[in-house]
Amino acid sequence: MPESLIVPLVSAKYLDRPAAVAPLPRKDGPVMVRFVAPNTDTLKQIHVYERVGDSWRAVGDGTRPRTVSGGQAAVAVVPAVPTILGPLSDRFTVSLTKPDGKSLGVVPCRVAPILLASSLDPVVSVFVVKSALSEKFVGELARLLPKCDGKPTLTAIAPVTVPHDLWMQDTTEIGVCAVPDGRGVKQIPVPFGGLRGKHEGIKTDALDQTVRDHFAADANYVPVQAAESRPNTRWIDWFGNLEVSPPVPGFPHGRVLTGFQKELRFHPDLIAFLEAQKLQCPPLYLDVSWLTIGHVDELINFVPARGGKGFRALLPSPALATAILEKAVKDGHGGSPVFAGTKQETTVSKLLAEVAGTSETRAIETSLRETRKKLATELQLSPDDIVSLPVLFKDGLAVIPNGVNSLVIGRDVIIPAPNGPRIGKTDPFEDAIRERFHPLGLRSHFIDIHEPYHVRSGEIHCGTNAVRRLKNPRWWTRDSRSQNSGV
Repeated sequence: MPESLIVPLVSAKYLDRPAAVAPLPRKDGPVMVRFVAPNTDTLKQIHVYERVGDSWRAVGDGTRPRTVSGGQAAVAVVPAVPTILGPLSDRFTVSLTKPDGKSLGVVPCRVAPILLASSLDPVVSVFVVKSALSEKFVGELARLLPKCDGKPTLTAIAPVTVPHDLWMQDTTEIGVCAVPDGRGVKQIPVPFGGLRGKHEGIKTDALDQTVRDHFAADANYVPVQAAESRPNTRWIDWFGNLEVSPPVPGFPHGRVLTGFQKELRFHPDLIAFLEAQKLQCPPLYLDVSWLTIGHVDELINFVPARGGKGFRALLPSPALATAILEKAVKDGHGGSPVFAGTKQETTVSKLLAEVAGTSETRAIETSLRETRKKLATELQLSPDDIVSLPVLFKDGLAVIPNGVNSLVIGRDVIIPAPNGPRIGKTDPFEDAIRERFHPLGLRSHFIDIHEPYHVRSGEIHCGTNAVRRLKNPRWWTRDSRSQNSGV
């Protein structure tokens, strides 16, 4: 068991319906509960509960001693930024005394950190924005999810005023607060509020607020607003630019990943918030300067795999896409249409000449080689741990729908159909992906998302979000620091 009492987070809106509490040692008769914390703000966020039958009743905050008449008390914490989750105030103590002042002991406490889930963690539910534009895709998800590992549920959120703001991934990052619960572990989803309110392009604050309201209305979630929106940062603070790796050496709960575009870095207050959790940082910054949107989920994803580390990293590869196109031309298919039936329709030969052979493509390959070196150094990923998928880019945007930007649900990967040339009865881009996924034990589910996502500079991961359960939630045990980490 942990050396300190692990205290869960509770929503301020649902103090009387906590998702979890941390029970203090049971005593006979009335007990006085008193807290010692680094500052008054922390005391305001600590809340005392009293056992009443099979439920817990809120007694009051920690600013003054509280009497629990039945002898069974518990505590929980309302999250606030940055005080309670900062490096100095995530710990406090509870003293228990009789009403006459006789000491019954002191209990050290630690606030449970918020951990980000990786794409390898099991999916409980999938979220998507539903509008006239995305209705067909939502239907495809509804059909597919019951066939996927864990059979996750689907929640479609209707936009308020901007039906073309479809980017569910960017509106929230859903972390997990894990605490001991008897012999098991209670995992509480913790959605981070969006940071897009001051974006200078489309009016994104409406969807961010709709998503905040959705989670705030559900007692099973504990929403936090870890930072405030800032202007003049393009897309860098959108949550598609915040991911976490699977367990790697030194980071048994994964390591935070985020992209940088020259001088732009993810919101420093949000990064400080994650660093205060102490388990998945420092972040690994990956260069996405060659991308227009510049989100790390355009650059890297992770899938489970047989053997080795138990996973593979997915990276885009213009070189692989080029090789596929060159072979098609060599085999006499240069005139075959690519992206057939769309406004972007072209031919194999034109795509090869106008995109694959450009200086931009060569510069992207150079950057990707540097990314591979960084992954080898920082995450200890070998070349065998990385799977390349065929993607071409022009003006920093994917021309071939980017398979890296997929939704991973266990062994199932819901992946954008690349809409490549039809050679015989197959698409050679799809064939290349299947050839790489099948030996890993993965099931590929291709969906045509040219409309509404691809033409608007995003793919399936951008348009979805997921509540996941941590495979390794026991962050407080020493064993968890080495489990699945190679150390």
